[in-house]
Amino acid sequence: MAKKKKRTARKAPRRSAATKRTARKAPARRTAKKKARRTVLYSSKGKKLYAKRTAAGRFKDIQRYSRAHRQDIQRSSKAEREAAAM
Repeated sequence: MAKKKKRTARKAPRRSAATKRTARKAPARRTAKKKARRTVLYSSKGKKLYAKRTAAGRFKDIQRYSRAHRQDIQRSSKAEREAAAM
């Protein structure tokens, strides 16, 4: 009897760092301009995070909820400033 060969999964060849840098990006889809939004996430430590996205939907900035919320409270809206001036 002949021995059966073990089948092994083939791994994809690794790309060098230079290849990664020069790889072309897929062209951006043309869609209606959307407003940048925040998404609520949680860190590995359980802290609440805000992940700010660009109009395209990619992450632009991730910051702790406590910091972002504090900044939002410190800023005043145009309506609030006009009401305070009267």
